Amino acid sequence: MDNQFTRQERDNSARLAELLHHNTDWIWEVDADSRYVWVSEMVTNQLGYTPEQVLGRTPFDFMAPGETARLKKSFEEILASRQPFSGLINRNVHADGHVVILETSGIPLFDENGTLTGYRGTDRDISQLGERVLQLESIYQNTPLALCMINRKGLLVEANKAMGELLGQDAATLPGKSLEDIVPDWHLLLQQDFMLLDSGEEIASKEVYLHGRYFYIKPLPVNDAGGHVSGISAAWVDITDRKIAEQKLACANQTLLQYAERDHLTGLFNRRYMDERLNNEITRAQREGSSLSLCMADIDFFKRYNDTYGHQAGDQVLRGVAEALRGGLRPADCVSRYGGEEFLVILPDTNGEGALAVAERLRERVQALAIEHESSPLGGALTISLGVMTWDASQLVCNIQSTGHISAELISRSDAALYRAKQQGRNRVVVA
Repeated sequence: MDNQFTRQERDNSARLAELLHHNTDWIWEVDADSRYVWVSEMVTNQLGYTPEQVLGRTPFDFMAPGETARLKKSFEEILASRQPFSGLINRNVHADGHVVILETSGIPLFDENGTLTGYRGTDRDISQLGERVLQLESIYQNTPLALCMINRKGLLVEANKAMGELLGQDAATLPGKSLEDIVPDWHLLLQQDFMLLDSGEEIASKEVYLHGRYFYIKPLPVNDAGGHVSGISAAWVDITDRKIAEQKLACANQTLLQYAERDHLTGLFNRRYMDERLNNEITRAQREGSSLSLCMADIDFFKRYNDTYGHQAGDQVLRGVAEALRGGLRPADCVSRYGGEEFLVILPDTNGEGALAVAERLRERVQALAIEHESSPLGGALTISLGVMTWDASQLVCNIQSTGHISAELISRSDAALYRAKQQGRNRVVVA
């Protein structure tokens, strides 16, 4: 019976050795110093060396130039982690000189005290596919576009050099780090993206501001073999220059808009803007059934002032009067330089009594400026005259006039009231 078990054990050992030595993968075992202590005969098929030529040497002794520097840190991290690894692609030099690309996987080995004694694993020849993989890896790592992949736990799985530069860290140290610790704001957005993907919705691109720069992020789902979302890959594009250009353009457009709406001398709204504003206020008054009042103001004897003091002094007067008028109005009111020395004031939701009070206040504010005007027959100080017109939309049962016609009529009536104020001696308010 003992002889039978012995024969069976020998047969099993022989079959196991046959499997190990003739497996399509090269099976190996290394000690804690990464030196080969056992290799299968398949190493000869893959690298052209006999097992005896490999034993006692390290994987780095067979790698192509440059691979040791690229992978040594990865091997050190594998040994330090004491964890299984897989899919480590590396270039090796065959005994006859040609390059062989291997995919390496392994598991840690421990003694009875839990001390790491080495690793056991396999090398698979993927030369036909591997060169393409390495080329893609090189492209991924060296593209100027910042690329990364994050798993569902919010940990970085992959990150290229540009991503490391963006985050101010060595790209090789990023895998395994939590995105929440590095970019807290984007971590929250990422969690929302996973929720959207789980509900069957698409995830949108987004813009973020990080370290003084603007970035456009394009996220895409990464699915596992079962079709489930296992992570999100993202490309980060630095759009700072574009954002700055957009901001400058927006400022320029705002400036152009102000030039289009404002009088360059006084800073008040110009006639073009005021005509449009008046149409809008008429429409609103019709809709709400409210009153709308206008004040047309004119500087008295302004031509004589220019003739006496000069046009530069006249420009200063226009600025001073404009500021006095603007300071005497409510936020909802609006004043413009309507032409020459004429000013138009729109008073929304204001009845005749209120408009008269506003007009008198404006007249007094200008007179209080005490601007010398020795050529004026009104006592040597600069004054203004005002014509007031009030339109009560609530009293109109039906009005077939267009807004433009109503606007023209209101302007005409307030201007006529101003004319009567001048006829009656100036420095006064006349109601239409």
